[in-house]
Amino acid sequence: MKPERFDIHQHITNQIIAAIESGAGEFRLPWHRSAGNIMRPVNIASKSRYRGVNILTLWTAADAGGYMSGAWGTYKQWAEAGA
Repeated sequence: MKPERFDIHQHITNQIIAAIESGAGEFRLPWHRSAGNIMRPVNIASKSRYRGVNILTLWTAADAGGYMSGAWGTYKQWAEAGA
């Protein structure tokens, strides 16, 4: 029997549903947010902005992790950037 493959589409769907169900909370102007970044996520190496569902996925990951930056990259990209 093969182990089940990770279903990225279901994972993203679950993240979006969880964010919706948690509610909007107290309204705060974007520059007063304590965590996350409302700007479009950007790749640390290429400086390219992410597109499509990747934006939602990275926004929900940033919100869940309390990340303050919208910069994303692979381990190798961060290592090359000196992180």
